[in-house]
Amino acid sequence: MFTTYRGESMADEDTFLRVMKTLGPLGGMVVAHCEANHLIEEQQAVQAAAGRISAAHHHETRTELAEDASVAEVLAIAEALGTPVYFVHQSTAAAVDQVATARRRGVRAYTEAVAHHLTLDDSAYRGEHPERFVCCPPLRSAATVAELGTRLVSGTIATVGSDHCCYDTAQKTSVDHDVRVMPNGLPGVETRLVVVQDAFVATGRMPWTRFVEVTAAAPARLNGLYPRKGSLLPGSDADIAVWDPAAQRTVTAAGLHQATDYTPYEGRTVTGWPTTVVVGGHVVVDGGRVVDDTARGRHLPAAPLTV
Repeated sequence: MFTTYRGESMADEDTFLRVMKTLGPLGGMVVAHCEANHLIEEQQAVQAAAGRISAAHHHETRTELAEDASVAEVLAIAEALGTPVYFVHQSTAAAVDQVATARRRGVRAYTEAVAHHLTLDDSAYRGEHPERFVCCPPLRSAATVAELGTRLVSGTIATVGSDHCCYDTAQKTSVDHDVRVMPNGLPGVETRLVVVQDAFVATGRMPWTRFVEVTAAAPARLNGLYPRKGSLLPGSDADIAVWDPAAQRTVTAAGLHQATDYTPYEGRTVTGWPTTVVVGGHVVVDGGRVVDDTARGRHLPAAPLTV
């Protein structure tokens, strides 16, 4: 559920309360995107009046306060009802710390961060294509990005996702004059692992075991799919990425397979790249080439949350 996007997918406090009351006894978990909409709309109005509502000013319209305040409100409801809550793409250290503090009190609350919030900052909005980096929450300051990274290394962040949104440049530029109406989100599902591994494992900040935990094992556990997913135990689905930790690649949109014409990591050289990918026991990538593009996705029922 979203605490923003009025008139589209926004859920108010009463909706959060009723959903949490229903999900708790069923063993369910609320998944929440937290940005206080009233604070965003106020700031957007201020920025629009000043003629600063284009993509280049996106980060100024969605403040860290908006995220932190919304997380506090949703956490309070979850704690009162005892319902688990999973916060997607948290982008500030303060928001992550709120969740960590609540967990120490016994609240089943979990933080997801995403690759672009961990490795990109708001200087991108001063570049040639600011519209390509419009996402919600927005990219934060370099200082905030650094603080978020320390939470990943320390174990405070539970999972690392992509928040993949595959808009193309034309869709972005058609309304880049007004972030209130332009599509937001970055393509990143294919680059999630390599970018995070390069920034945190290749640099020595984080061990491989922690990398596997936040990108595979913990997501499987929190989605009720462990040990079928997220492990190499006997009986698990054989979903395996074989990694060359020394391989160096330069990320380009032309070299990826996402259904868009750009990547926010264009020209970024990374150390470490998957060479072979096995899905359900079938080799689908070998030597860096797709050798089997058979669709293998299927619905898997989730077990009740136990962590």
